[in-house]
Amino acid sequence: MKKIEIELNQATYDKIEKLTQTHHCQVSDLIKAMIDQLTKPEMINNSFIGEWSNDAELVDQMIEDILLTRN
Repeated sequence: MKKIEIELNQATYDKIEKLTQTHHCQVSDLIKAMIDQLTKPEMINNSFIGEWSNDAELVDQMIEDILLTRN
């Protein structure tokens, strides 16, 4: 395992602290999750539907709602 040292402004540090408390995790867990998210295939990163692409019913409902609202 490698060790890194970073400098953060106070606002960013406060956000990290809040996230670790909210998600009951360590800073290293947040960094891993961020890297996992940022390294997903481009299609998922750039797609509007992205994270919901595996939930066909939710996507159908979103599209239906969009079309109903548009009319």
